[in-house]
Amino acid sequence: MMKKTWIVAILMLTFAPCFAQSDSLKVTNYSFIVRDSPSQFFSMRQLDQNYLSGYRLLTRQLYSITGHDLTAYLLQVGIQALFLRPITHEEAHRSILGAYDIGSISSPFTGDVNGVTDLTLMNLRDHALPTFIRLHTAGLESDYMLTRQLEQIASFEHDDFKNYMIEYWLRQIAMVQYYALGLFKYDPELVEDKNELKRDIAGFDTYGAARHLFRPAMPFFRYTDYADLTLEERKFINRLGYRSFLNLLNPLIIGKSNFRLNANTSFNAGMGYSMSPFGDFMDENVWIKHKSLNLGIYVRQFQNKANWFNGFGISLIDFHPFNRLSANFTGHYWQQPINFDFNTSKSFSGGAFDADLRYLFLKKRIGVLNGVSIDLGFLYKTKGFLPEETRMDEHVGFRFGTTIQM
Repeated sequence: MMKKTWIVAILMLTFAPCFAQSDSLKVTNYSFIVRDSPSQFFSMRQLDQNYLSGYRLLTRQLYSITGHDLTAYLLQVGIQALFLRPITHEEAHRSILGAYDIGSISSPFTGDVNGVTDLTLMNLRDHALPTFIRLHTAGLESDYMLTRQLEQIASFEHDDFKNYMIEYWLRQIAMVQYYALGLFKYDPELVEDKNELKRDIAGFDTYGAARHLFRPAMPFFRYTDYADLTLEERKFINRLGYRSFLNLLNPLIIGKSNFRLNANTSFNAGMGYSMSPFGDFMDENVWIKHKSLNLGIYVRQFQNKANWFNGFGISLIDFHPFNRLSANFTGHYWQQPINFDFNTSKSFSGGAFDADLRYLFLKKRIGVLNGVSIDLGFLYKTKGFLPEETRMDEHVGFRFGTTIQM
């Protein structure tokens, strides 16, 4: 707990110059989760939210320092591509291990997560295959949820597009490229280090996930090349590649945040795609803004090897029941294959309820600082896979943090 508190404090101090250097007139929220559950280091949700808030603060500072948008854009391209995206992607892999008390080391500069023995991974595969599959897919899952959050920010006009434009475009391109490489028979040609603790836990994510979904009992090895895949597995890789282009079906790709119906109402809509521990899923998303009411709706289709399962969710975002209190409420429902099995047609039903409450204890303009809140969050979920939530069993979680208004 103390370690994570200091990390968040250092992050906020790093971006402290932003508090005194911005000419933006829009009041914008930057939320940070200090503690989440499960509490082992950073959860996926915690890292994603803290990253986006920190990144958007960073871009505000870059525009202020450079005084030139093009220079700030170029700096963002370099920082995001070479440094920031590898951190979130690899930390997402690590968060799955951490949620199940398996220690590991994230090395974003070399693009891997290591420090795990072959025996540990084999035991995980043999006794908790869905979690083992998710070790491969978690990085892409995090990439997907980050883009979803940015689409929501854009749809409800919660920040200026230029503050996250480069992040959104580069992450979308990188995510789709990763999936689409299998369409061109890409071969990573990875070599396993003699020291198993220095080996990446998964290798090339989509190839490793596909091989273990189809052949979980085959002899264990970590790195999967294209040549290791059967014809059926290659067809599955093609499915991932083609469907990944659904992520580009959002107006934000061309810089359009929403469509205005009248002076009080706007909406946005788009599609999304990512992998799951038992296959993959597609989303159809709609965001509706009417005066101060912000409503998000998604309809989701899961697929394992050949069977389809449904889900949906609805969110009320930045709702203000009282003067100093704001809240987010989200409900989820899903049907998923029994035991997260890749082959079965049988399903179970489940769902989740998520709430965030923010109390603005400091509501006073000091320079560009407009206020600071204390944030409390609650999650209850039944058994099931919920993107960005690391536990797939029934789970009750609490979190707290802070939001800075600028």
